[in-house]
Amino acid sequence: MPAPARSSRGARRITVLLAVLTAVILTGCVSPSADPVEAVAGSASATPDAETALERDVRTTFHNEEERAAVAVIEDGEATTVYERADEETVYEIGSISKVLIGELLAIAIERGEVELDDPLGAHLPLGDVPAASVTLRSLATHRSGLPFEPTDAAWMAASKAAFAAGGNPYTSSREELIELARREQVVPGDDPVYSNFAAALLGHALAAAAGTDYRTLLEERVLEPLGMDDAVLVETAEQVPDEHAGGYSRPGHPVAPWWGGGFSPAVLVHATLDDLIALAQAVIDGPLSHSAALEPVAVGYNRAEQIGYFWWVTEDAPRTITGHGGTTGGFSSALMIDREAGIAAMVLVNAHRDVDSFALRYLVEADRTG
Repeated sequence: MPAPARSSRGARRITVLLAVLTAVILTGCVSPSADPVEAVAGSASATPDAETALERDVRTTFHNEEERAAVAVIEDGEATTVYERADEETVYEIGSISKVLIGELLAIAIERGEVELDDPLGAHLPLGDVPAASVTLRSLATHRSGLPFEPTDAAWMAASKAAFAAGGNPYTSSREELIELARREQVVPGDDPVYSNFAAALLGHALAAAAGTDYRTLLEERVLEPLGMDDAVLVETAEQVPDEHAGGYSRPGHPVAPWWGGGFSPAVLVHATLDDLIALAQAVIDGPLSHSAALEPVAVGYNRAEQIGYFWWVTEDAPRTITGHGGTTGGFSSALMIDREAGIAAMVLVNAHRDVDSFALRYLVEADRTG
């Protein structure tokens, strides 16, 4: 079954990675495969046919023939993009980066007076008087609801685990099935965050219910269309998987079926192009999301250097603060990191189940060195 490793463990690793990369920069050393200044400068100082350092880095990093990678670095309002066996139309499963879109919808819903941060979940979803009904929207958005990573219903767990092990889709549950699973779930409160796809999905559906619509429509009308995320789509059925889907791999030579589903879709099932993530990052840097309440920390993370906004992870390591999220599905990995103060961002998408946090972070830090 999918584990929370990429999103929660990835968030915990950012502080360590930042310290290492900062030390590298301060000592004057750089990645052996890329000069940082050239890496973010594109080909402005090179001949038209020359390979930039960033292009070389991406080519050597994503060298397996199945890997279709897309990388972007934003600096000074401009995006430098590099594709390896992919192009602008290639669609990726962005996994848990989908959650920050829920966070933005929560901020919008609060501003519109549709919900309040401390509303109980049961005020918006038909849960009756079960334990899950009493958890707040705030706790859901900061992974403190007491709900587990996934439902613990024995039948659901067995089916999901079998599908995942076979390279299939473990998240085909409908919205109605997800709500029924929530009715059966125990809530285990605690002071520390417990990363939860279950909780995030329920929050997405609660926001849609409060707006009197479904989540797919809510997401399109309030986030995707306004931000210009023109190719991003919430995939609830197999028929909605885009034709340009990159095709995922759990490891070289082991293809994985596309992920889709109505129940978990808010939490992990947005499919998007690199241009869509560029649009999201630019909206955060100096666009319509630059003053979003979702970006502001409201809870502590897994350590003193981390905080959580509405699903956005905010990691402090002087002199930079990184706001972002990572994502993983059975056959895809993604990372989005933004330094809001410096106005830079880096993102990596690949149709493979592998770590990409370190690459996105390195591109971000190297871009900062050129400023």
